[in-house]
Amino acid sequence: MTLGEPVTWLLNWREVAILDANAEALGVKVSDLMAAAGKALAHKAATMAPEGEILILCGPGNNGGDGFVAALELIEFGGTVRLIASHKSQKGEVAQSFRTKCPSVEVWKEECDFGTPSLLIDCLLGVGLKGAPRGNIAKMIDWVKPNNPPLVLACDIPSGLGSKKFLAADATVTFHAEKQDMLYIDVGEVTVAPLPWPPETVNCGPGDALCYPPLDPSAHKGERGRVLIVGGGPYHGAPILAGRAAARIGCDLIHVAMPRNAVDRATWPDHLIPERLFDEDHLGERARDEIFKLLDEKSFDAVLIGPGLGRLEETTNMAREIIEKLSELEIPTVIDADAIYALDEGVWPKGLTGVATPHAQELRMWAWDEEPSNILAAEDIPSESRVIIRTGSVDQLTGLEGRYCECIGGHPRMATGGTGDLLAGAVAGLLAQGMTPWSASRLACYVMRVAGMMTANEFGPGLLASDVPPHIARALSNITAD
Repeated sequence: MTLGEPVTWLLNWREVAILDANAEALGVKVSDLMAAAGKALAHKAATMAPEGEILILCGPGNNGGDGFVAALELIEFGGTVRLIASHKSQKGEVAQSFRTKCPSVEVWKEECDFGTPSLLIDCLLGVGLKGAPRGNIAKMIDWVKPNNPPLVLACDIPSGLGSKKFLAADATVTFHAEKQDMLYIDVGEVTVAPLPWPPETVNCGPGDALCYPPLDPSAHKGERGRVLIVGGGPYHGAPILAGRAAARIGCDLIHVAMPRNAVDRATWPDHLIPERLFDEDHLGERARDEIFKLLDEKSFDAVLIGPGLGRLEETTNMAREIIEKLSELEIPTVIDADAIYALDEGVWPKGLTGVATPHAQELRMWAWDEEPSNILAAEDIPSESRVIIRTGSVDQLTGLEGRYCECIGGHPRMATGGTGDLLAGAVAGLLAQGMTPWSASRLACYVMRVAGMMTANEFGPGLLASDVPPHIARALSNITAD
């Protein structure tokens, strides 16, 4: 996929809200999205039921708003429409505005007569549902089923899809891209309708903050994740920068394992935990054994390997063995910088969940003639579980099953040394907090771009990578508060 083409991968439900938020941030009005969705739904309904009454069931959210738009369109076509809403009003202003334009809307009651519609349009629940339908929605689904409508058309997804209480459809109009759960047989014939999203909507953006795990007021130390960073030796600053980024993106506990001389040279922030390895200047066999022991003794939620590691053959061999161990332990892993050279040519480490962050030269060395998507190819693993971020003036993110997006913006001064270590640390920090590799990569890339602009506004051309971490926290705060 190239920038400007429609989404080609199967979206999960959470991603729909992300792209909607990105579109809104790019200036698209919710009313325009709802109008486009409703018109597409009405067009499909008119082809399925050119005669007879069309019954539209509308839930309290934007899915219901799509139904009200569809009703207005069908009435304009000269169709006979009956509207039944689950609640007395809509949750959103835009959906409510379309509802008020409809000539007649019934509010559902258990004694409602079903009638004899030629088509039922299901606009009860969309992709925002968490868990099984409940309340009036669940009762309405139970009310519909014994009446056995001749045809059912679902808006975006059949209500309750994926739960034990859902309303099967003969056809579904979904928007912009198919959703992952549309592999179910109960969606009927699927029509994908475009939405007026700018091409940049699919890129990393403020909507990605919706995936950030919410803070728990009753949480204890360590519940926001524990990260191990393996690096250093010739370059002790890189792992420290990565650790600072992991902390500033909200991870609780960050351990940094380096050779003892590197540990002694480094200036340690209070919030990083040094792990002083026995090797003096570079990581070798003894360091590998110590790291294996660390992995056995402590429950790490994510590991970052590579910053400042160096490329001695012994170190590269050690890194390869550690990556294999992390795969066995099923610990999400970020492979960065010199650890890229421990990867077999054109091959993703077997069984590993995580993210690789090569720059252009490192990617060429690793991939040669292979496309990043071919390197990632695998069977029977979740589609968000592996990502390659080609870092640069534009970050290019490639995932499984056709996933691709870019991250643009930021400031030219962020090309300075050390900012790649910050990005790798930020991704690791988000993985440790429970985010998937795909969502962590998207959010980390976007936060880094925003933080870079904030830092440049303060320091200008003199910006250093070490100036950026506090602004990572500020950037994350700003976009999660919106």
